[in-house]
Amino acid sequence: MNQSTTQKTILIVEPDKEYRELIVPTLKELTQMIIITAKDGTEASGKIRRQKFDLILTEYDVPKLDGVEIIKAARDTKDNLLTPIIMLSTEIEKPKLYTREVKNLEFLKKPVDVEFLSSKIEFWSNKDLTRKEFKLDVDFINPFIDSAIETLQTMCKASNLVPSTPYLLEKDKKLDIDISGTLAISSPYFKGVISISFADTVYQKLVTTILKGKEEKSSKVDNKDAAAEMINIVFGKTKADLNSKGYKLERAIPKVMRGAGHNILGASKLPVLLLPFNSNEGEFFIQICVQAT
Repeated sequence: MNQSTTQKTILIVEPDKEYRELIVPTLKELTQMIIITAKDGTEASGKIRRQKFDLILTEYDVPKLDGVEIIKAARDTKDNLLTPIIMLSTEIEKPKLYTREVKNLEFLKKPVDVEFLSSKIEFWSNKDLTRKEFKLDVDFINPFIDSAIETLQTMCKASNLVPSTPYLLEKDKKLDIDISGTLAISSPYFKGVISISFADTVYQKLVTTILKGKEEKSSKVDNKDAAAEMINIVFGKTKADLNSKGYKLERAIPKVMRGAGHNILGASKLPVLLLPFNSNEGEFFIQICVQAT
């Protein structure tokens, strides 16, 4: 294990005395950190208010104050506002739901191998906490997929609609698209652009349903706003889902882009995540591009 010039201090909140006495010497040897212990949430909260820690390791189920309340106690202090917290739990979905907005927090499912735990402690204790990060993970992507399917099936009666595996769009590669409904999206954690994009032939088939069977010769006539309406509905459904998880997406105004193989980002070279969809009406895409703010 690499050691820094200044020895770091970790708070371990563990109610089981036997386990505490077993794990503390091992972690002290593996991490070379000063270890302070607490047997319950009240004791941990008091120590958090009085001392700055380089990392807090806590069980979710602890007496007096649970893990979520311990997190709140830490984030209510100046010294431990950004302190990394590792939370151990046999079931992680429930505490994740209550702590979606908390930064520098990682959940590990019990039981946890002590050497793996020490590697996590070392990672977090050496992490640059001033750098903001945002990941395009399944928790963020899946609501867009679900919302796109629901919207196209309901709004356009799209049939046999199946999402394909998402992938990063290669730089300078042009998609076979002619029209996109786009939105600039933002939150306290990231900003970016999303779009729903179609080749004109596919778009015409879908929009014909919206217009109740009225055939349109050009995507620039009465149906010109349909792409904007589609992405607006997709975003509205997704926003409700993601904001329930703490993403804090803000309102956005849709617009339409046209042109063969157009780029929704203009001159920007930021990576674009492509979510392809296949249907009886043809292929279309959700494009997502976000970066941490």
